[in-house]
Amino acid sequence: MFEWLDSARTAICLLFLTAASIHDIKSREVPNSIWIAFAPIGLALTLISLALSGWSQTIILAWLVTAVVTVGLSIALFYLGLFGGADAKALMCLAAAMPTQPNITPIKPLPESYIGLHVLPPPISTFNNAVLTASLLTIAISLRNIADLARSGRRIFEGLENTRLITKAFAFLTGYRVDAEKLRSRKHHYIILEEFTRGENGTIKRRLKVLQRLSSGEENNLEKRIPEDLDGKIWVTMGLPFLTFITAGFITAIFIGDIIFLLISLTLHPLT
Repeated sequence: MFEWLDSARTAICLLFLTAASIHDIKSREVPNSIWIAFAPIGLALTLISLALSGWSQTIILAWLVTAVVTVGLSIALFYLGLFGGADAKALMCLAAAMPTQPNITPIKPLPESYIGLHVLPPPISTFNNAVLTASLLTIAISLRNIADLARSGRRIFEGLENTRLITKAFAFLTGYRVDAEKLRSRKHHYIILEEFTRGENGTIKRRLKVLQRLSSGEENNLEKRIPEDLDGKIWVTMGLPFLTFITAGFITAIFIGDIIFLLISLTLHPLT
């Protein structure tokens, strides 16, 4: 009945998420003005939608649950250092603007009997889709490290031989080596995966530290953390513009559904 309003909410979400993604790609920073405008506009459209639906208690309850879960998840991931501030704000704005699935005809690549289509509210499905898509980068990173392994004669962890195997494995999946001089010579959006200390005899000791806080902004001071007399390659990971994955995840959530649940459905009930 109010498809135009749902279409407007979807368009507003795409507009602000796209603008934020462009900033994220260019500088890995998103101005707060985007969220200051996004949140109230999205909230106003949601309230109008609730009013036009007669303030349905079921819809209000679903909205409140979605908002609480999304805000709680975003804040938790931010303070754990697994999420950037802009990423958390994007999900919270989605909770205000799109707490329930809009009345938009979805793309149906699978029979309706398959779960995944609208099984979770859009903000949660957006998060799931974004994380799933970003995790696929581990394949490309691993292939790069395999090539590096072949070129270096299996010495990609030189200077880090005492590091635990599980830490090396995590670094192999999420990071790769970059020349120290290259890191010093220009601005990069890398997050360093090593810590450096200097021993009493002046030698540099290296230690892998794969769990870095994305919200710390340490990647902006990368060159200051590398000893000037250190040569060779250093383990880093990409400072991903995760808002691009959130935007893609939102589009997928609206028009297809939660990809993780779709994959579960395909696993349990393969197409024949």
